[in-house]
Amino acid sequence: MLFCTLWVLFYILGFYTVSGASCGCSSLVIPVHVDVLVPKDPTEEFAGLKSNASSLRRVDDTYDIFGVFCRPDTVSLGASVVQLLVHGFTYTNQYWSPPVEEFRNYSYAAFSCERGFPSLAVDWLGVGLSTRPKNSSDVQFPTASAALSQVALHLKTAPIVPGVPPFKKVIGIGHSAGSNLLNFNAIVDGPRSIFDGLILTGSLSSPPGTAPSLSVTPARDDTPLRWGNLDPGYVTLSNRSLFYPADTTAFSPRMIEFDGFTKDVGTVGIASQTPIITLTTQYTGPVVKIVGSEDQLFCAVDRCVNITAMTASERVGWPAARSFEVVVEQGNGHDMNLDFAAQGPFNTFVSFVNQFSGF
Repeated sequence: MLFCTLWVLFYILGFYTVSGASCGCSSLVIPVHVDVLVPKDPTEEFAGLKSNASSLRRVDDTYDIFGVFCRPDTVSLGASVVQLLVHGFTYTNQYWSPPVEEFRNYSYAAFSCERGFPSLAVDWLGVGLSTRPKNSSDVQFPTASAALSQVALHLKTAPIVPGVPPFKKVIGIGHSAGSNLLNFNAIVDGPRSIFDGLILTGSLSSPPGTAPSLSVTPARDDTPLRWGNLDPGYVTLSNRSLFYPADTTAFSPRMIEFDGFTKDVGTVGIASQTPIITLTTQYTGPVVKIVGSEDQLFCAVDRCVNITAMTASERVGWPAARSFEVVVEQGNGHDMNLDFAAQGPFNTFVSFVNQFSGF
């Protein structure tokens, strides 16, 4: 169980209109107090869940979690439900709302807002504008996941901005390692999880050796002017081509430029602890996993063709889930939000938010 206390303070950095949407968005900061045990060795692949007490240490600290909250200007049926959007490894909240490019809107925050659902897209602990601990080994699955669950708790217990009452339900939507953070919360908290539904994109429990490995570089070596003073345990990814379909006509080359320009950091701990998603959780809410058919990380060698078999395999880790599905979005890569075909996944996300809202 994660023992955490939350104090919340927010400040408004400004309001703006999401492109093409009647929505108000504001930037804010939520301080969270995290008190968890983490492995002394951050490369311990199961994030301490299988460790002896002697190999664990305590992290007890308060951090600021940055986020962008978007809400419809008009009251809607989705007003009592909020989406907590969690980006992937070396990304930030901008993954959920990149700029309009070539007359295409790649912003899921705008897309869902237009359909009546508010969202809070956050930067992980250690990433973007959230607190970046001096010691990178403090940023592991237990700490980052605990911070997310406390943000979700705040969404249910206090106004996120003036005039917006607490929400009744929080649907967690993760991408890639962000999905893994939500998965970790489900493993640790099980039926006590604060999340009322989980939409996990770009994440499958791959058998060892079946997914291509990503080569990480110490961030301070990659971009010294920006990250030269960071602990070498903060890492980044320079080659991001595996995040897109192999067919280069499926995405804009300018989106690759945006990706490179906005890339951020992760940690060795987060990169090493991804096998936690092979563990079983007793989470009882509804769950859906969504992957792109052209995901070079998870759908190589026709792995995502037999959806029935894949669903049965993935379901093993979620025996108590109220419902469980796997959806394969045709033509999308790992970063499905950034492909030309992004509107397909967006419709799927909103469909499941609607479905989970009714449970």
